Amino acid sequence: MEATELKKLVHKTLVFKGAETDPLLAPRGVFLAGNRLLVADTAQNRLFIWNKLPETEFQEPDVVLGQAAKAETGRNASGKVSASSLFYPSGIWSDGRQLILADAWNHRVLIWLQMPERDGQPADVVIGQPDFTGNSPNVKGVGHPPSAQSLNWPYGVFSDGERLWIADTGNRRVLF
Repeated sequence: MEATELKKLVHKTLVFKGAETDPLLAPRGVFLAGNRLLVADTAQNRLFIWNKLPETEFQEPDVVLGQAAKAETGRNASGKVSASSLFYPSGIWSDGRQLILADAWNHRVLIWLQMPERDGQPADVVIGQPDFTGNSPNVKGVGHPPSAQSLNWPYGVFSDGERLWIADTGNRRVLF
């Protein structure tokens, strides 16, 4: 595809707003699974899910993860780290049924075994921490060596449906 043809593909702007004062802030991840659009609103600690492609610029998402409500933006849902909270989400992967998300500053990857259908739905699986309440780099904190079970600022994820790759940015490695 020629560069001019690629430029023609970009023709709409998606700016989620709960109000005019609530645009996306530093989105770092976008993923399309069938007609389902997923966007990491990274600096506002939330992931938006549109169950079908938005048709208008300000179309509200169907689901928000990381917060109890779409207009909330606090790190770890303004509370403690949990299966329902996010702190700087970035990389996204989905096959339309499952969802995998790099929760970078909680130093973990979260997995929903079924696509979330409600705001704030907790993840089913955590990778990189011993449980859903841990969020230290490499489990034991800064300066401790990484292990096969620890993460430090994971920013990217990918799966082929059978295997999982994690860009473990802070440890300068890719896990698979």
